[in-house]
Amino acid sequence: MPKLRIKFDKKTCIGNKACMAVDSERWVNSEDKVDLVGGEKINENIYVLEKEFNEEESKIVIEGAEVCPVNAIGIVNVDSGEEIVKVEVSEEESKVVEASYDDEKEFQLDEKGYFLIKVNRENKKIEVAFCEKPNEISLTVKGDNPLEIYQTIINKEKLEIRKDHYAYLGRELQKAYTALRENIEYVQDDELDFSNKV
Repeated sequence: MPKLRIKFDKKTCIGNKACMAVDSERWVNSEDKVDLVGGEKINENIYVLEKEFNEEESKIVIEGAEVCPVNAIGIVNVDSGEEIVKVEVSEEESKVVEASYDDEKEFQLDEKGYFLIKVNRENKKIEVAFCEKPNEISLTVKGDNPLEIYQTIINKEKLEIRKDHYAYLGRELQKAYTALRENIEYVQDDELDFSNKV
């Protein structure tokens, strides 16, 4: 069985929690980020776990690191020294593109439908409705956090919408979650106003 070293940079972590969705044995929820189960704290931000894993476990551990969008998780084969997943990628090694987007010119409605997102403060839930036709709700998903909601929508309900629409959903769910936790007003598509307490 290979011995793997998992290195986790908690400062770099943005709380996307895709690692949890792939590898719930190694990653658990920690407020707006995640924790490495059994990880030894090396310094203020870095946690390390060294362990022997069977072949199936190794695949899950590696995939859990690979899905991190900010390269906060690295995997090293301790026996061979091979760096399987890098903790970070330098700009010299990667393509660098200046991001740009003009919402007024480039925005297009998804022909498959649209989302309505709101915060229910009575039961402390985020509620997401999907309309396939104007003003006709075909699906409602209620949950406590963005991860469980979008995983339900993506993997269980399997809505066939555009990739950018899923990205939009993730952004709005995180805003709704923050508004619920911080007790501020949430209005879909508007920026959060942290001076406006509910």
